[in-house]
Amino acid sequence: MEVTNRCNAKCHFCPRDRTPHQGLMAPEVFEQGLAQATLYRDTVLASDDEMMVSLCGLGEPLLNKHVFDYVRQARAAGLMVAMSSNGSLLDEDKGRQLLDAGLQEILINVGEEGEDYEDIYQLPFERTLENVVRFNEMSDGQCEVIIVLVDHRSDPEHIAHMRRFWADHGLEEAISYSVMNRGGSLFVDHMQYEEYPELSMARDLLAQATGTPLCGAPFGYIFVGYDAQYYLCCSDWEKRAPLGSIFDASFLDVVRSKLDHVVSRQPVCATCNLDPINRLTEELRAEAAGAVPAGSSDRMIEQITADNEIVWGCLNQAGVHELSSEVDLTPGRRLIPVKSL
Repeated sequence: MEVTNRCNAKCHFCPRDRTPHQGLMAPEVFEQGLAQATLYRDTVLASDDEMMVSLCGLGEPLLNKHVFDYVRQARAAGLMVAMSSNGSLLDEDKGRQLLDAGLQEILINVGEEGEDYEDIYQLPFERTLENVVRFNEMSDGQCEVIIVLVDHRSDPEHIAHMRRFWADHGLEEAISYSVMNRGGSLFVDHMQYEEYPELSMARDLLAQATGTPLCGAPFGYIFVGYDAQYYLCCSDWEKRAPLGSIFDASFLDVVRSKLDHVVSRQPVCATCNLDPINRLTEELRAEAAGAVPAGSSDRMIEQITADNEIVWGCLNQAGVHELSSEVDLTPGRRLIPVKSL
């Protein structure tokens, strides 16, 4: 649930200038999204499956004054609740409100320290540090606090250093991510896939191994934008693939549309670094350059094949058992999204 796509940070690895419009999720939108979530849980999921609402999206949730009520409402509906934040606005009062509302998990993105942090995030480091450490102490195990480290330097030693830094401040849980190009919205030198001859090789290898490779990102969760539109996934930074309004369509209704977009790879997936064909393209290039061990591309094909089975399991659960015959698989064809009125 995208509480907002506005942000008070200006990280260079987030293409803020490519967001087409920005805003805050209104209470009536959140309530309808919550209703759709509980409907899906009650009609599709097994009785022992837990469903989590993640208050994140493409911005800083604490910019929305209603976020505390949203946590409380989701918990009252019997859902687990997590939130992502940069921590700079997480003062003592907001921290207490989140804990009192029942927040169970928070992921805080602080992958630098000191002047480097202030240069990259454009936020005051000491305030953020104080906020994060204090909230961790206040939570006292009630809310799991996880530090997120974006490996924008491609430097494992720096990531290890930041893990030690946060462990020294009492935060043992940290996860690291490579930079994502957000569906091509962020220019990354080595992610210009259409320029690489390995692209056609990757496409052929995956066609032989698994037929039509499917990215799992759109099917691991339902993404509801602040504007009440369903979107393909969080990598659709420019909101190019709206799938309908939560006031008109259920979670199940948008699954088929998601599948059609993923299969056609348009308009977002063809330039996204999470796309299986692009992932294999990058691995083939790295293997040819000697940057990864020989045979790593074979192992990636095996992993993508296994991922496909998981995706189909999710689709089967949602009542989708085969690809649509209407989707044109010709490379480069654009699937135009239709926005519900």
